[in-house]
Formats: sequence, C-alpha cells, structure tokens
Amino acid sequence: MKAYLTWGVGYGTKVIAMQNAQAAANIGNIKIKKLEKLEIPKCEVIESKKELGKLKGEHSGIVLQNCAKGEVAAALALAVADGKILIGHGKAGGLVKAERLADADMNKSMRDQKLTSEGINYHIAADAQPVKNQFSCAIVALVLVE
Repeated sequence: MKAYLTWGVGYGTKVIAMQNAQAAANIGNIKIKKLEKLEIPKCEVIESKKELGKLKGEHSGIVLQNCAKGEVAAALALAVADGKILIGHGKAGGLVKAERLADADMNKSMRDQKLTSEGINYHIAADAQPVKNQFSCAIVALVLVE
C-alpha cells in the first residue's frame, strides 16, 4: 500500500480556480472517496504528482481545498503512531496558520487515542497568493493506493 501526497494552486473564477488547482495537483483524472477516519495503515508515503498522473479509477483519500478571494492555504500533517498514520488538516488565510491548524488537529487525534508519535512527521501544504479580481484556490490531497 502507498499513500501519495500532492498539492496545487489555481486562479480564476471560483470554479476555474478549483479546476486549475486540481489540475496542478494532478488529481483531475481520478475519483477520491472520503476516508472514514483521518488515519490510514502505516505505508510508504510518496510525494509525486507524476505518479498520481498515471492513476485511474477510484481511490480512498482526503482532498482539502480552500478557495476565496485573497490569500488561501491548505495543509495536511501526518504522524506515525501505533502502526498507523494519523492525518491532521487545516485551512486558513495564510500558510503558517494552516500548518498550525493541521498540527493541532493531528496532535488532538493522538491525544484522544492516547497514542505517542514514533517521531516520523510529514507536512504538505499549498499557499495561493492573492491575485486582483480573481479567486485563489489551494488544494492538498492524500490518495491511498492498495
């Protein structure tokens, strides 16, 4: 099993910005069904838009997008604990805040389950800077391939 991480940003009308961000993340050709819980089995984590571009069909995962006029950011934080990978997510008007929210979400999940991190953490984030009279869209995604 592998978990692919990707990110993308896009600009335009709201719909076009979302489509451009999905294309930049290379997830436009696959269907991602929502994970039941924000955790996956421990597996190889790969950041590769090129590999994602080769995938077809439906896969489990998480897509976090943030679209608005102005600066937007989205972030995922991953931690290995007790043989699984816990996922935290955050979106905000800036990159630093989105990453902090993702870390806080991941840490809350570990506290709730009374788990201790094995010391392996990973972050992926996207930050779309403002463009006058256009929507900005930032997308981060994790796609699980069995």
